[in-house]
Parts: sequence; C-alpha cells; structure tokens
Amino acid sequence: MFKMTKTDLAKKSDAQLFALFQEASQASVPATADAGSAHSLLAMIRAEIAKRGPSP
Repeated sequence: MFKMTKTDLAKKSDAQLFALFQEASQASVPATADAGSAHSLLAMIRAEIAKRGPSP
C-alpha cells in the first residue's frame, strides 16, 4: 500500500519521483491489491511534476 502525502512528494527529487511513478505504475494493474492507492499516488505524482514545471 502506498501512503504518501503531497508534502512527502514535494520533498522528493525528480529521480525519486520518477522511480516512485514507475513503482506505482506497475502496482496499478487492476488485479493488484494496491491498484486503488497506486492510481491515487500516480495522480498526486503527476500533480507534483506539473507544479514543478518543465526541467531546465
């Protein structure tokens, strides 16, 4: 189960966000028990990436 807050994500580096996104993507398969929380985490990660804007 993924338990992250927006504050937790804001503290992560870009590389850490990318790795977490990959992990959540794999867990978001419907047959996975964590699919619901993985989908929520993916949405939160996308929002954090959008908030940070494009890479320099």
